[in-house]
Order: sequence, then C-alpha cells, then structure tokens
Amino acid sequence: MPEPEGERLELIGGEVVSMSQAGYPHEVTKSNLIMLLAPWAAQNRELRVLCEAAYQLDDRNCFIPDISLIASTRIVPGSRGVFQGAPEIAIEVVSSESAARLEDKIELYLACGGKSVWVVYPERRAVRIDTMDGTEKFRRDQTLVDPNILAGFSIPTSAIFEGV
Repeated sequence: MPEPEGERLELIGGEVVSMSQAGYPHEVTKSNLIMLLAPWAAQNRELRVLCEAAYQLDDRNCFIPDISLIASTRIVPGSRGVFQGAPEIAIEVVSSESAARLEDKIELYLACGGKSVWVVYPERRAVRIDTMDGTEKFRRDQTLVDPNILAGFSIPTSAIFEGV
C-alpha cells in the first residue's frame, strides 16, 4: 500500500485510514521505548527493533505499529515492499485511537502470527501486554518483562515514561 509523502495510512478491514499526527507524550514515549529496547536487541541478535514499519497482515489489513520487533531472519537483503505477516512484537502507543479499533488490531496482530502486543498508555503511565495466553498489566512502579519473547529483558515501567 503506497503512502503519499508524509502521510501515514493503515488498511483496517479493507478501509484506508489516515493516522493522525501524535504529539509530545506519544513521541517521547516512543523514543524512550526505542532507547530501552535497542541495547537488548544489540545483545540478542534474533530480533530487530523497527519504528513505524508497515506489516501486511492479510488482504484487508496493513498496520503500522509505532515500534515493532521482528525476527532477524525476516530481514532479507534486496527485499521490497512491506513486511508480510505480523511482527513478533507490535507496540502501539495510545494517543488517539478508539478502544474498539485498538482491540481489533490486537486480535489481528495475534491471529496473524504476532507473539506479543504492547499497548502503552502515556497518560496513565501503564503498559498492557497481550499474548495468546492472556493479558498482563504493568504500572509505573512495576518491572516490565515479556519473558516468552524477550528473554532477560526487564525495565522499570516508569523508564518508559521519563520526560512525559
């Protein structure tokens, strides 16, 4: 799905949806997550951290998570277009998306091969992690882990929201 320059579009249920520009809390939270995940990925080369990469889940859904982690084996030199299937981890920082649309996206990520979906709420200083096994919530005073996907990764949830 080609995008006009500077515009973020997702295909959701066959409908092209323009993604609104996010503001300060959204972007600072995203930056914090990248800085926290990148050192882990550099040490554990099986996953790569991507920002706003497009994933064609099926013929009716192409999503652009804020951040994603994808198996390094799926990075093939010379490839073109968008990634096929869901990322191993999709991270959505909530700023303006409706709850119903967000729930649909979580279900689709997991149904199309994703292993984990992080939903990050800057205003509430909380993170929700959904997997096929259920949902776990992390508040600012807890240590965030996703042991089935990110072995050895743990951070204070509050670090995700520094400067927000």
